[in-house]
Amino acid sequence: MIIMSFIKEHAELVWFVVMLTLVAIFSGWNIYGVTHGTSTSYRYGLPCFSGLPKQAQQAVLYFNSHPPSGQSYEVVNGILVVNMTITQQNGFQPDLIIANTSEPVVIILNSPQVITGFYLRLPDGVVQVNAVPGTPSYIYFVTPPTPGNFTWRDSEYSAYNFSYFTGTLEVM
Repeated sequence: MIIMSFIKEHAELVWFVVMLTLVAIFSGWNIYGVTHGTSTSYRYGLPCFSGLPKQAQQAVLYFNSHPPSGQSYEVVNGILVVNMTITQQNGFQPDLIIANTSEPVVIILNSPQVITGFYLRLPDGVVQVNAVPGTPSYIYFVTPPTPGNFTWRDSEYSAYNFSYFTGTLEVM
């Protein structure tokens, strides 16, 4: 009886606590999923390391711990890992990626100066990621099953001549 009268007298407070609890559970569940890579889509998810498939995460870790000398790319366990930097002076470096058909690709995109972007249209969809200065963004996609050339662009107004910041993905 006492509990029922308390609920009736403080219905707004009870309802607020119930809703606050549900929001906390939902938020915690989503934060856990994003940080552990279980709720982000590999194609359209956040450009975080946790958004990569497990085998791509392992390839990036190996690439970072054993950087290739004189190159900005390497094939690690069948995954092409590319370390790419975009600056206001030089645009994308490297600006050419040569990959095999149906090959998984991971691009580690670094932007030391300004917020910038990466936009690539493939036959099966668009890959678009923004890069924040000082924080690497990770791009994962699988190259098309047919050979061809695909141009990527800077999707943000980030510098003078930004529209000329392009690169080419050659699929052989």
